[in-house]
Amino acid sequence: MRYAGNHLLWHKHVHNVTLDPLQIIKMQEMDRHKHTVDYSCRRTGKTACKELYLLEWNACNPDQELGVVAPREAQSLVNLGYHLEAIRRSEILTAFIGTQAGRPTIADSYYRFTNRSIARAYGIMAQVDGGDMTVASLEEVDDMPADRLYSRFLLMLGSKRRLGANENSQNEPQIRITGVLKGADTLATMIKKGVYKSLPVIDVHLGIEMGILDASFMKLMRDQLSPEEYLRQLMCQNVSSRNFIWEKFVRLAMQRGLKSDWPIAEPMPDRSYRKRGSISFGLDAGGHGGNANSSKWALVVSEQVSNTVCVAYAKLWPPGADDQDVMEDLIALWRYFSPDTAWGDAYGIGMLTFFNDRLFQLNLTNIDRRGVGDGESTANSWPEWACKPMRFEGMIKHQMATAVRALFHSQSALIPYMGDSDAELKDPALMDMRQLLKQIVNIKQVKTQTSYDSYKTLDSRVGDDLFDALMASIWGHVRRAVPDEPPIILSTVRKLHYEH
Repeated sequence: MRYAGNHLLWHKHVHNVTLDPLQIIKMQEMDRHKHTVDYSCRRTGKTACKELYLLEWNACNPDQELGVVAPREAQSLVNLGYHLEAIRRSEILTAFIGTQAGRPTIADSYYRFTNRSIARAYGIMAQVDGGDMTVASLEEVDDMPADRLYSRFLLMLGSKRRLGANENSQNEPQIRITGVLKGADTLATMIKKGVYKSLPVIDVHLGIEMGILDASFMKLMRDQLSPEEYLRQLMCQNVSSRNFIWEKFVRLAMQRGLKSDWPIAEPMPDRSYRKRGSISFGLDAGGHGGNANSSKWALVVSEQVSNTVCVAYAKLWPPGADDQDVMEDLIALWRYFSPDTAWGDAYGIGMLTFFNDRLFQLNLTNIDRRGVGDGESTANSWPEWACKPMRFEGMIKHQMATAVRALFHSQSALIPYMGDSDAELKDPALMDMRQLLKQIVNIKQVKTQTSYDSYKTLDSRVGDDLFDALMASIWGHVRRAVPDEPPIILSTVRKLHYEH
């Protein structure tokens, strides 16, 4: 308590951390305002500043309960780790940890001081009730469903009675928010309402001037990010992509995935996918597209459950991948998912022909391509194959793209939630799925002289291979509800003549 209120001296002498001047200014702003939001550039230490401030608050004020909330519990555990690391490197805080039944009350998901102040980590979808939270630490708010956030967590701060708490203890609710703008409405709405005080914003240029960001690396990221993503995450501007498919609806699809805890499928040998609905394969051929040198084979697997289409898996092969290697991978994926329908790019008709033959030889399908249309590979016989080739061009491509747009804009799409932690960013199983999200919002609609539109990429470096595969996968669900050949009903009219 000797340095309580003096943030610079408290953090230096209690757990040996030297704060920079802007972090001290942010902490002073938090002293004056109970509800704050910080949406500074990534890697500028906004989360560390918030959590260290709350650690000091818990240590200096008795009977406090801090809830660290993030979209996933694993992410909130990372935030709570700032507290735990500070406690472990400080003899003062280590000695200040309380005991219960002779054991220290500290673990990976909580800690408790001798002044009865406690901190716990939660995921936004946790079934929490009956807590006496006085402080809420929110991370990545744009990924949280707004109804869940307000109804389940923030309402826990409203109680004036807390069992066992000292009557003289601080009992004013605090809400501390950090996170970058991602195009959804949750964080932007909080800022617009004016209830939350915006802390000083550190954009990428200020971070470089302060010496806390690497200039060369940030320039590299500027070239790799889309313009909207660069303005949001590095320049801290509330800009969302409104191209052919709005980024807002892509974020809402991810929030639906978070609510339902829908997992990303990871194929395993000798295992089968647990199907919940109908599975559709969408395959885009390599060496064909806006840039033939960088065009890649791409696969998207989607599953329709009732009126919702869930993107279950995405895979992107490197440029120039051998067709035989791609076919072997596809056979393994077919064996794992056992799709109900499959559509592929007719540009790779050679590989698709052998692929269908291999599926029949391995008893993965009962459709023999050689018995359809006298065994010839023609457009009339393609719809009868197990993996049906089709041409991604003209009116067909317009209908496919329109179906994908209608799916997202009607909020009938679901995408598994992917966090922004360092471990998840490096996960190979998530890299292709992240690339798919980038390509969905990278498509623009171009008017033509015909009755249908053309579709191009805004940034050719992002590509559109996975988006084309997504269109084929969604088209598979659309075509399953429509017969390939509509029945023809012949009728005759007979006129009867009566003689009087």
